Amino acid sequence: MLQWETLSRQFVEYEQVAPFLIPEEQQRRVLDFLPLFLKAWEQSAGVTVFPNIQLLASEVSKLLTKEIKRNLNGKPAEEARLALEQLLQQKGEAGDGRLLLKSVYLLSQTDLRTMWNIIESGLPAALLQCLYLFFTFPLKKTKDDGEKIEDDTQTQEILVKIMLNMYREKQAVEELLSADKLQSLIIATASLWDQCSHSWKVPTGRVLRTISKAQTKNSIMYLQAMDCIKIAIQNLFKLADTLPACDVCEAASIILCFVKDSYPIASALLTEFENNDGYQLLLKIFLRYEGLQQSEGDPYLDEILDMLTCLTTCGKTELKVSGNIVHPQLPHFNFERTRSSGMTVKNLQAFQVLQSIFQKSNDQHLCGRILAAIGTIWAWDTVNFFLLEWTLQPISQFTDIIHFKPHPVQVQFFRLVESIVLDLSYIPHEILKKIQYLIKENVVPFCTLAALRCLLSITKKDLLFSDIFRDSGLLGLLLALLRKQAKILRKSAGTHLSGLEEGTEKELNAVMLSMVAALTVGSVRN
Repeated sequence: MLQWETLSRQFVEYEQVAPFLIPEEQQRRVLDFLPLFLKAWEQSAGVTVFPNIQLLASEVSKLLTKEIKRNLNGKPAEEARLALEQLLQQKGEAGDGRLLLKSVYLLSQTDLRTMWNIIESGLPAALLQCLYLFFTFPLKKTKDDGEKIEDDTQTQEILVKIMLNMYREKQAVEELLSADKLQSLIIATASLWDQCSHSWKVPTGRVLRTISKAQTKNSIMYLQAMDCIKIAIQNLFKLADTLPACDVCEAASIILCFVKDSYPIASALLTEFENNDGYQLLLKIFLRYEGLQQSEGDPYLDEILDMLTCLTTCGKTELKVSGNIVHPQLPHFNFERTRSSGMTVKNLQAFQVLQSIFQKSNDQHLCGRILAAIGTIWAWDTVNFFLLEWTLQPISQFTDIIHFKPHPVQVQFFRLVESIVLDLSYIPHEILKKIQYLIKENVVPFCTLAALRCLLSITKKDLLFSDIFRDSGLLGLLLALLRKQAKILRKSAGTHLSGLEEGTEKELNAVMLSMVAALTVGSVRN
């Protein structure tokens, strides 16, 4: 406390004489004061008792902004980048860049009013310009000195944390609009991803995502006026042909963040995205993963899928669809009473990308994620199942191709079908007919087994299914298949199939018997 009181007194004295000092002397006094401030901070475990902290934040931020501008002034880009790196790593007698940077970092963690003072100094735009240079112009040099690399990492961490703290505030994002570096940096991520500084890729993505979450009406109008999303998509289309799938995905995820996060404020960026083939770009990127076995564990792929799933609910008008409810239905099902939560599908274009991925890809992780996304959309609002099935018919269409998919995807798909009956209490007659045809054809025994298990689970839900599956011909089909299987077993006595084939055949027979038992146990007629 004594140390903080002494510091407060010293700073009050500085405030009183500052108006009468030349700028160089003001700067020297502040720089002399900062080491004492940092020492007090460290010794009090970050607890600050300093009434003049907001004024100090203004002074220090202005100084750092001034030093950055001085080092950038009139220099070519690569030279400016090198000068900035030297400035921000200077210690002790060599210079004051690191001292200013660390001080701003600590001050940016105090309170909102102090943060506003930092923002008003012009620092948001200055630091974004630094980030643009660090990201866009990798230094062509080798480093043998381990301590130098460590200094680079520490400087980067401090710089990024300051930016994250600042750009969470809408006021800071507004400050960026006075310069052109926000638009330049976004476009750079979409065009220079293969040429940029490798060590600055992840930090740049973090910073831009933070800015995206704090977008304002003005920032959206700025990006729209600059054709930012349009240019970014055009550049990403070029990269999508040459770069590895995971790299294009990482770059595209940043652009999609701005589209998705801006929508609750204004639809302009989503409209620009849609008008410039944004959905076709996403589909192209997803299909690049086909056969690579790289999709699982790619966080950016999962992030884009999550954002695309969210975009299905982004639209100005509710979908008006009407379909015929085929009867019979379960006694407690009443479509008229199905209430909407507001999270309904309004954007069929976005959903069509998800649907097309499943139809065109055999990647296990990708197909599994699409089915999970559909389950999520249904969970948001029960009405979504009907909106989608009465327009694009995803589940009905997927049933036709499910036997081509990897086994785990088949199992997941039939669990999703089960949930229509078990969770939505709806009987999808057309889908069940297609599944019955799948069982009859028995093209892939494992798929037939998964389909039978699905119908067995559904049958146990209500006695009504004993009538439905008898009238649809399923009971007769199963009895015919079992008679045929009995003949095969008699003829093949003593011969052996391969282990896998024999295992699947045994399971198929067992599930068919269980299914017949379930259909007959509650029905005298059956």
